[in-house]
Amino acid sequence: MYLIAELHNQYEGDISTAEQMILQSKMAGAHAVKLQLYDSQTLYGTAERAYLSLTFDETKRLKEYADLLRIDIFASFFDRERLQWCLELDFKILKIASITVERYPELCELAVATGRRVIMSLGKWDWKGQGMPFRAPNVEYLYCVAKYPALLEDVQMPDFRGSDFVGYSDHTVGISACLLAISRGAKVIEKHFTLSPSLQKSTAQAHLGSMRMDDLVAIRSFADDIEVMDRTATAFRKQASAVR
Repeated sequence: MYLIAELHNQYEGDISTAEQMILQSKMAGAHAVKLQLYDSQTLYGTAERAYLSLTFDETKRLKEYADLLRIDIFASFFDRERLQWCLELDFKILKIASITVERYPELCELAVATGRRVIMSLGKWDWKGQGMPFRAPNVEYLYCVAKYPALLEDVQMPDFRGSDFVGYSDHTVGISACLLAISRGAKVIEKHFTLSPSLQKSTAQAHLGSMRMDDLVAIRSFADDIEVMDRTATAFRKQASAVR
């Protein structure tokens, strides 16, 4: 299982805070941390979130820090320039947010055409009616409910075994939905991470469901336990088949 700690927007525009979050994510068992790269005016029509807009040099600094800690780092990007940043910084994964699938299909096509691993959230895509937007072998899909925060009753968790979805991007409060997803075979879990739930600004209320360090530890521990039990069950089935 691949566990992703989303840092946006809980680092509050402070690079030192972002580095602290990367360190805590590594210590708590995350396999990767994720950023968001955008121009506030272009994406939202306002400069209200300009303090959260990372520069190329800031993104490079966080990449170098994550590399030092040996934790994967990648980003959601919302324009061609920032997609190019991801390529220049050699991000192994390209993340496409739900809103990008809906608004910027050509940008999605450019990302898929790179051949790099693409993880795409489908919270705003009518996958039941239209199917999956791409069938390329380098594209993986996350089930997502595009509400912030989402309620547990909003989540119609699929059985990921045999599904077109490989994992789940969570916006609910708590970790119950993540644990359910793992128990149903999710191989990727993404959830917003925070140093403290009290770190909320007017632009951050959407992520009241952000996990803390102890939540991250609990999710990783549960996932590891599930993997152990799955291996044990598989070994038992093989032994039973050999006896027959």
